[in-house]
Amino acid sequence: MLFRAASLTLGQIADPVFRGVVFKSVLFTLALFVGLTVVFYWAVPEVKFFESDWLQWANSALEVGGSLAFFAVLVLTFSATATLIGGIFLDDIAEAVERRHYPHDEPGRSADFSKTFGVSLRFIGITVLLNMLVLPFYLIALLFPPLFACIFYGLNGYLLSREYFELVSLRHKDAKAARQLRKANGLRVFSAGVVIAFLLTVPVVNLFVPILATAFTLHVFKALEGVKTTEIVS
Repeated sequence: MLFRAASLTLGQIADPVFRGVVFKSVLFTLALFVGLTVVFYWAVPEVKFFESDWLQWANSALEVGGSLAFFAVLVLTFSATATLIGGIFLDDIAEAVERRHYPHDEPGRSADFSKTFGVSLRFIGITVLLNMLVLPFYLIALLFPPLFACIFYGLNGYLLSREYFELVSLRHKDAKAARQLRKANGLRVFSAGVVIAFLLTVPVVNLFVPILATAFTLHVFKALEGVKTTEIVS
């Protein structure tokens, strides 16, 4: 299911609607990365925790650890902001996917902007809070990269799967029905979220995540609903 959803998503990446949203998202994301990086290096002074020469290795380790922690926070901030962008352009992407792949299925309702924006803001708050709470575990896990990956992809995969699935589902179901469908297919929906979380850590590719994740999750939603694709090539 996930492979087919990914294949259908990548096959539509050249869609004019996708290109338009990608252009807007890239500009916004580049501005975000530059802004956060400038603020970080401007706001954080150079601090030496140990004065002894023989402990300089500890200073270097803490400096590297701090930079890696900042990168992790930057990624999670990007994921939250990317989801907010995805919510803003949700209808454009979803309509393009439904028009091409599901022309005979009932089209989704245009999501109320205030509702999707509210859902996205709530998600941002939860994502930042939970990632900040586990930040000490991130730092400890830096000594064992596989553990770091498990914590990061596990937590953010779960959060992203819930967020994108809810945003997509609201076009076709009420919140209660969407939640029931997600819980009934928890592992598959979570796996889709892990794929999205992984894409967020891939340079360049992460610039397209809002578009890819919306289309990808819509295909997953349709598959869980038992809707078959009937592609229309314009």
